[in-house]
Amino acid sequence: MSGYVEEALDLRTLATGLDHAEGICWDPVRRCLWAGGEVGQIYRIELSGDVAITHTIADGVLLGVALDAEGALYLCDVGNHTVWRYDHVSLPQRYGPTIEYPNYAAFGPDATLYVSDSGSFTEPTGSIVSISPTGSHHRLALPDVQYSNGLCVYEDYLYYVASALPGVWRVALNGGEPELVIRLTRCVPDGLAVDVNGALYISCYQPNQVWRASSNGEVELIIDDWTGEFILSPTNVAFYGDDLDRLALVSLCGHSVTSVTVGVAGVEVLRPSTKE
Repeated sequence: MSGYVEEALDLRTLATGLDHAEGICWDPVRRCLWAGGEVGQIYRIELSGDVAITHTIADGVLLGVALDAEGALYLCDVGNHTVWRYDHVSLPQRYGPTIEYPNYAAFGPDATLYVSDSGSFTEPTGSIVSISPTGSHHRLALPDVQYSNGLCVYEDYLYYVASALPGVWRVALNGGEPELVIRLTRCVPDGLAVDVNGALYISCYQPNQVWRASSNGEVELIIDDWTGEFILSPTNVAFYGDDLDRLALVSLCGHSVTSVTVGVAGVEVLRPSTKE
C-alpha cells in the first residue's frame, strides 16, 4: 500500500471515526471487534467497517477491553478509576475494587481478571490487580513495575508490559519470581498479542512500531512507520477473523483501526465463564 509499510503486510483500514480508542478485542460469537473511546464510548466495529456506539459511560475514559464467555465486556476506565462489566442488557456495573489507573485487562483460565494499574511513568509504581469471579481481589506480589500496561495470558504465564523500562516481563500464574522476556530501547511498548507459534506481538504507542519476539528469543521489527501517516500510535493489537489471520491495530492518537497480516494466525484469547 505504501513505501513505509511492507507490502506483504497487506495494510488495510478497517474502520474510521473512532474517538482516540486505545483498547481492542475480537468477539468470535458476534463476529465483531470492540473498543472504547476517550469520553466513555463503547464501540462495536463490524468486519464491514461499520462502527456503532452501543453505550456511553459518563465521565469515562476507556482504555483496555476484555471479553468473557457470556459475551460481557470488561472495560478499563481511568476516568472513573474502575473496571466496568457490561453485559449489553443492563447498565455497566463496577467490577472489582477502585483502581487508580486501570489500563489493560486479560483473563486467566480460572476466570481471574488481571488488570494493570499503571502508576507513574517516571517512577516504578505500577502493579497488577487480580480480581476473582467472586469479587475478591489482591495485587500480585511483584516488584514495582515501570508503568504496567498490556497483558496477555499464554500457557502457564501472565505476560505484562513495562512501558517505561521498556520491555516485557512474565510471571507464572501459580506465582514465583518474574522473568524479563524482552528488553527494548527507545520505544513505548503498550499492547500484546500471541500467535500460534508462541511469538509475542508488542505494539508501541511510540514510535509507531510493532515488534515480534519469537519463542526462540529472536526479535524482529515488523512495522516501523516513521511517518505516522499509515500506522499511527498502535497502542493495542488483537488477532481477529474466523481464522484469526489478521491483526487489528487501534490508534490512540488517531481515529481509525487498521489491520495487517503477519503470515501466521493468532492464539485465541482466553474468554472463560465468570458465572459461579
